[in-house]
Amino acid sequence: MSRGFWQRRSWIFLIVLAAVIVLFGVGDIIFAMDADEAIAQGITGMTVAEIETLSGPVAALINVLVRAGGAQLLVLGIVWCTILAIPFRRGERWAWYVMWTFPLWALGVAVHFLFVDLQPDAPTPPPAISGWVFFALCAAVLLAGRPSVDADRPDVP
Repeated sequence: MSRGFWQRRSWIFLIVLAAVIVLFGVGDIIFAMDADEAIAQGITGMTVAEIETLSGPVAALINVLVRAGGAQLLVLGIVWCTILAIPFRRGERWAWYVMWTFPLWALGVAVHFLFVDLQPDAPTPPPAISGWVFFALCAAVLLAGRPSVDADRPDVP
């Protein structure tokens, strides 16, 4: 049975999204808090410069945590890209199941921000919005690219 359009090409769309996560991670590693000022403002109501002025040691701690989070994003994105480029692209069913970690992770990011006490006059932190977007896009593409029932069965033509 021939694989459909989304079954053949969903990996391309998903690998682009995973590469964006890699870039977010690299940005966080390089720029720390400065990578996205809106996150600091949305959570604290202060700019990065105000946080650094208020307490240098606290700003240093936040920068370490942001860089550690960036390293996690980098590794997670690389793992997703690897799975997408090799087994997912081949249509291996287990890779499709594993890739559900992507929208579930994005959902976790989005839901997390529902419980953060955001400042009313500050900008909304971008992950509070992009988490929902990544969740919806990844879930839709995975559902549209669901492997056929015969995937992973070499005896079926």
